[in-house]
Amino acid sequence: MEFQPTKEQSDIINADLSPHCVIACPGSGKTATAVRRLLEIRTRLQDRRGYIALFSYSNIAVETFRCRYRELSGGLPAFADRVLIETADAFLASYILRPHGGRVMEASRAPFFVTGNEPFLRSARISDGAYPHDISELRIRFLPSRQFEFAVQPTGRAAIVVDSGEAKAAIKKVGKMGAYTYELARYWSLLTLAKEQRILKALAKRFPHLLVDEAQDIGPLHGLLISLLSNAGSIVSLVGDPNQGIYDFAGADGSFLREYAQKKGVTCFPLSENRRSVGTIVAASNALAATESTPYRAVCDRTHGAFYLQYDEDNIDALVTAFRAILEANKYTSAEAAVLCRSTSTVDKLKGSGHAVGQGATESFALSALARDRTRDIAASFAHATAGLIKLLATPESTLYRDILDASSAEDVKVLRRLLWGFVRSVANGLPDTQMPGKKKWHPQLKRHLALLLDEIEARTSYKRSPTWTNNLTVAKLGDEPLWKTDLAQVDEAVIRVDTVHQAKGEGIAAVLFVARTADLTKLLAGMHTEEGRIGYVAVTRAEDLLVIGVPNTAPKKMVNELEGRGVRAWLA
Repeated sequence: MEFQPTKEQSDIINADLSPHCVIACPGSGKTATAVRRLLEIRTRLQDRRGYIALFSYSNIAVETFRCRYRELSGGLPAFADRVLIETADAFLASYILRPHGGRVMEASRAPFFVTGNEPFLRSARISDGAYPHDISELRIRFLPSRQFEFAVQPTGRAAIVVDSGEAKAAIKKVGKMGAYTYELARYWSLLTLAKEQRILKALAKRFPHLLVDEAQDIGPLHGLLISLLSNAGSIVSLVGDPNQGIYDFAGADGSFLREYAQKKGVTCFPLSENRRSVGTIVAASNALAATESTPYRAVCDRTHGAFYLQYDEDNIDALVTAFRAILEANKYTSAEAAVLCRSTSTVDKLKGSGHAVGQGATESFALSALARDRTRDIAASFAHATAGLIKLLATPESTLYRDILDASSAEDVKVLRRLLWGFVRSVANGLPDTQMPGKKKWHPQLKRHLALLLDEIEARTSYKRSPTWTNNLTVAKLGDEPLWKTDLAQVDEAVIRVDTVHQAKGEGIAAVLFVARTADLTKLLAGMHTEEGRIGYVAVTRAEDLLVIGVPNTAPKKMVNELEGRGVRAWLA
């Protein structure tokens, strides 16, 4: 269907070549607008040197932009190809860190990416005063005092500020190895630009215009880097929705977007027409976020709107069963529906893995088995198994994890890779079936099979098992139940997607069940000034036709009344 821009979209696409800030409501067609703005800028600049850059914050979004741009620019002169569409982190790695960062890092080799959980990084753990943390949990902020603040933040927990000297020592140790996490890539990129100003000037000249999609996801380090490029001469435009800033753990709370909108010399534009959701869902989301989006869509034939359904928190599967019945009764298919949860623990419970899966090497192999059996992700399964195996070896090289995954040609590594692939793929002689009871059957079988694997590794390579390898294969935190039970949200072939709200960000889904807790609803009803409130808003605004909010039956009556006052009605069977 031919793109018919609204007046708001036309104003943005055809605006002058100055800094802009676009505040876009959910479902407003910002992707279509941004990609056409990108082409418009490139066309106006004609054959001038330099590239127009567009950054987004997910690989899926980047691929979408690339495909749309190719479609629009086909048949245009060669200058139309001079654009760069990347994630912000990929840009930093490709244009700053890999070619130049090694000098500032004092790296012994070319910089390479790590998750931060690799065994060879254990010596770079950072203490919060009570417990050590992997460097994957390190968070870095740039304060108004122009100093860095360092904190550690385990998943699902608040950040804990740590000693800057200890944090810097750990960062330096990892940097000398050449390793970097996403957070460290931003940190080292900033230091590189600060120490080598010529690089900053060259980047601003090479990328005279910079568009940032999903700008509410700009964290403090990305924000500082974008500001440096802007000050060096790049013309920066941001597109986003501050009400969808749901990455507080990375410092991305929408504040950079809000502050940029107030900056002198920046022109602001709205995108306020919601093309995703039916009018009743738009009205409810407006009431929750105090926004004024307007619905574009006509109503659909099947039952639609914003509803709530009360449930027992000790029996969430009954809520999913009720949602399935609603779908079937109102002509929605399972494939066009999703169950969205605030926490991964709720997702795991609905997927049949809501209990502990061990610690140490046991946890790595359990995660490997779950990735293989539950999600059919053999690459993730192999990565987890690699991490587990390294924990059982005596003095493995610091780069062994990456060498195995990156297909190193070293003979010993090639043999290790082949043996481990065979182990991961074989249920009978390798990684046991996740349907087996954890402590009583799965773990003993894993231990026997690993002993045989280590025998073969020692016979065919120079690697040896650690003398205490069994100590790292403990049953601690491993449950009695099978690692994976039958999905509560799955019956035969009719599968309903179960995911976290974060994983569904940016999507439109025909029918949504948002499994909310009382605390989630309290924050949602209080507005968008907290991350929890914004997460609830993102869940609500994913729904195209049907929204059902699961409300605990222990929620106060006042809360239920307030929800109804915002346009969310009780579901009547």
